[in-house]
Amino acid sequence: MFGKLSRRDMLKITALSAAGAALAGCQPGGTPKIEEQPTQAAPKKAEGKVVVMHFRHEFTEDQMNAFMAENPGITLEFVDGTDLTRFYAMYAAGTPPDLVRVQAPSIPQFLARKLLFDLTPYFQSSTVLKLDDLMPANDYYKAESPLKVGTGKIYGMVKDFSPDLTLFAYKPAFEEAGITLDDTKSYSYAEVAEMAKKVMKFEGDRILFFGFGNESGWIDRYWMVSLAELGQSLYSEGYEKIILSENEETRKILKFYFDLAKDKINYSPINPSPGGWMGTDFTAGQLGFIQYGFWFSAMAESDNTRGKVMMLPAPNWSGKRKDPTITATGMIMTAATQVPDAAWKTFEYYNGGQPALDRAKSGWGVPGLKSMLNLIPQETEFQKQANKVLQGELTLNDTPLQFNPFLGETQVPNAFNKYLEIALKGDITFDEMLKSIEDEVNAAIKDGISAIMG
Repeated sequence: MFGKLSRRDMLKITALSAAGAALAGCQPGGTPKIEEQPTQAAPKKAEGKVVVMHFRHEFTEDQMNAFMAENPGITLEFVDGTDLTRFYAMYAAGTPPDLVRVQAPSIPQFLARKLLFDLTPYFQSSTVLKLDDLMPANDYYKAESPLKVGTGKIYGMVKDFSPDLTLFAYKPAFEEAGITLDDTKSYSYAEVAEMAKKVMKFEGDRILFFGFGNESGWIDRYWMVSLAELGQSLYSEGYEKIILSENEETRKILKFYFDLAKDKINYSPINPSPGGWMGTDFTAGQLGFIQYGFWFSAMAESDNTRGKVMMLPAPNWSGKRKDPTITATGMIMTAATQVPDAAWKTFEYYNGGQPALDRAKSGWGVPGLKSMLNLIPQETEFQKQANKVLQGELTLNDTPLQFNPFLGETQVPNAFNKYLEIALKGDITFDEMLKSIEDEVNAAIKDGISAIMG
């Protein structure tokens, strides 16, 4: 548990919020020095006020009212959104939420700062959330240390997930280009780029139809998966620096994404989405390929695209199939909670009760529990086709990515997009772009470590 914070602690947390870094300490070589966290025992009484930091559309007022009606000793208070800056401010003020919606990249940071409540004893005794019923994606919430995620104590679980690198295709565009797509094949990224280029349409310099779209805020995660195919990492062994220009394979990967933007195949800071989001463009029938996980199947068919879309396996960079979840959105309990048993009852309800059943039936992602897989909708032809591809991706059973505990989720993507824009305008070369990204990210890593070390 946490006591009242000193001004020094407050400054450290403020710096953590700005830098997104989180590490308890470092050894001389920069390797994190992690203290073992004791397993916390579960209290007996499930009562009190539980503060939940989540999105309202994902944890609805009706669901919360239903829970409180079934558990009269527990009151739920809602904090809408999941802004980490706000979370750290609440923590610094001594009023942190009890349950928080997070994504996998935050787990190493939170663990290093000892912000996570060890839920292992709860899972071991639960009749709702059984350890042997957890889908492998939940391994993102298991850790032995901030630099060893995937095994060990369990600190949370996914609310749902997807193998995130799959593709959705607007079939009429490819048919018009004479391209027959095969949903049993993992195309190479080079093949995807070539096909995407062939379906593009222009009116002068204006792009009428984009070829390919992926999530710019996850750009470093795509690089990490491609490097993982080769058994390589985006970072040094101790995660003290990002390595771009000095690794030829990493350089090739970034050059691929630079060329996608330069050739206007993909969106970029100088060629943004005309609809404000590539998902909107796709459902309007204005985009060939979109790279999103299975969850997108729930919205891929609009009035414009119904009967005209298909899901494809994740592309590969070097021939080795990988398609992990790179988001693993889920829920954790904060170590500072004063009502862990009541928070666990809420956690069980959201992740294994009626809200989880409703999510599984909706098709907005893969359930976090094996026992709910049969609830994934398979009524329409497209749902059946998407589910067939999904089953193939799930058999890959990819191990979790190891995210850098010194960085926030947005720092690498922000640096990439900033210098990509400058390079696309011709003000710096590709190599200068790489160097600028490296310098900015490595400075952020250094500042993050210093902020936590004090």
